[in-house]
Amino acid sequence: MHRADTYGIIEITDLDKVDFSQVDQTSADTVRRSLDGSKFVLKWYHGEEPTFITDGTIVPVSILSHADCLSLMNTPEWSEDIE
Repeated sequence: MHRADTYGIIEITDLDKVDFSQVDQTSADTVRRSLDGSKFVLKWYHGEEPTFITDGTIVPVSILSHADCLSLMNTPEWSEDIE
C-alpha cells in the first residue's frame, strides 16, 4: 500500500520550532526554501500530521498534496529559470 505524502509550506520564522523526528527532513539544513528565503517545505505521511502542527505551535501557510507541491515548486517563487 502506497502512503501518500503531505507537504506543509511554513514561514521561515517557524524553522526553529520543527521537531525533525516527525517529518521526512532531517534538519534545518535539509529543507527546501523559497528563493527569497521566507518559506520552507516540510513533508510527512498523510494521516501522521506532526504534533507541532496539530497543537498549533506551527500554522502552515498551506498544506498540499504531492502533485500540488510539485506545481508550486515550479513557480518563480521556488525555482529559477535555467538558461
